[in-house]
Amino acid sequence: MRKRLRGAYSDEDLKIVYSTPHVHSGWVDHRQRVRSTIALAGWFENVRSIADLSCGDGAIIDALNVPTKYKGDFAPKYDIHGAMEETLLQIPHVDLLIMSETIEHLDDPDLVLRMAREKAKYLILSTPNGEDNDGNPQHYWGWDDKDIRAMLIEAGWLPVIYSSLEFADANLIYDYQLWGCA
Repeated sequence: MRKRLRGAYSDEDLKIVYSTPHVHSGWVDHRQRVRSTIALAGWFENVRSIADLSCGDGAIIDALNVPTKYKGDFAPKYDIHGAMEETLLQIPHVDLLIMSETIEHLDDPDLVLRMAREKAKYLILSTPNGEDNDGNPQHYWGWDDKDIRAMLIEAGWLPVIYSSLEFADANLIYDYQLWGCA
């Protein structure tokens, strides 16, 4: 069901859309996704370096006890900032790369997943599951878990852990899929 939801923004429009980092604590479903992502990170052993280049307010990466951390975002709050295609080139190889609620925002998510494969031993990825176009102006793509599994494998990742967050509350916009890959 992979579906392009809207065309790509210009560089100037992106600077406006992402002028400030996302705050994860604003919604109950985001808080639960953050907790689930942190728990998923515990599955990977001997992680000495980690990068989250779409870290928003840093809630996930800050909660992990890892000696070397690289934090970045599109918004200019961090030393590493800009488009994911550029910031991936600015970091060394890391043990774990987190892409939480990231790839649905990218014009070419397949390219970024391939680039990420060259930069990390492990990947944690989360994205909405089954988004069909809720009107979120930041999301370029919607897909289901079968699409993401295929994308990960095509990019050279081996999915080893899958979890879904499904909410019975109809007021919550998204259900989420979380992946751990080697």
